[in-house]
Amino acid sequence: MSLAELAGQARPAKQVLSHLEQGAGNPIVGTLFSIAVVLGVPATRLVAELSAAKPSLRSATSERIPAMC
Repeated sequence: MSLAELAGQARPAKQVLSHLEQGAGNPIVGTLFSIAVVLGVPATRLVAELSAAKPSLRSATSERIPAMC
């Protein structure tokens, strides 16, 4: 599937998809879910692949978030 086809079905701009494909940019959750639906994969797979492509994301997401009281 081309970026143009994916953009047409998932609705993010082709430039947004191009940046994501290159490992640049930070997609919003809605964009990830739209892409996942069009590709027929779980959104978690896209997140896992992004984390593998960007090791800095892995360390940032593994940090503990303090509980809010």
